[in-house]
Amino acid sequence: MEKLRKLTQMTENPKHYSDEEWQEIFDGETVSEEQIEQEWRHFEDKYMKPQPIRLWRIAAMFVGVMMLSGIALAAVHIIRNTQTDVGGNLQSPTQETRMVNTQQPSEEDINVLPHTVVFENTELQQIVDSLSIYYKVKPAYRHDSVRHLRLYYEWNQSNSISEIASEISHFDHVSISLKGDSIIIE
Repeated sequence: MEKLRKLTQMTENPKHYSDEEWQEIFDGETVSEEQIEQEWRHFEDKYMKPQPIRLWRIAAMFVGVMMLSGIALAAVHIIRNTQTDVGGNLQSPTQETRMVNTQQPSEEDINVLPHTVVFENTELQQIVDSLSIYYKVKPAYRHDSVRHLRLYYEWNQSNSISEIASEISHFDHVSISLKGDSIIIE
């Protein structure tokens, strides 16, 4: 019986035993069919018995997947609502104005639109994108690093684009100039 148990262990980890140990296990006494059956049942119980699937594990995985899907969907919805309006124009999360594509706002527009849009801890690229849509200018960045500068800026919509460029240029690490219908950011 001891040899049979050792043989079972040796078949589970054959690399751990030398050729002499293998030869030794096969020399000598024989094993009865009853002993073989008993060891086979032991082997089946240990390695071949199917593990029952617990219903609570399946339910927990389903709930987890549903929660993650809901969180992802909410995040996408929030991001889309803060970045675009109905027409697809970029907006600041705190901006509540309609975009008018004129070089200089008319008297009529000034009376209708809010005079100030507040950008709070907003990347410069998002501010410039809003300005470029409003004033119909094309942004041109000289350095990519300047795009990600975060600023607090109060945009007075009654100001001209040159006045706004001058205001933003007062910030550290930012220089804005106008050239034709382009706004150059350095």
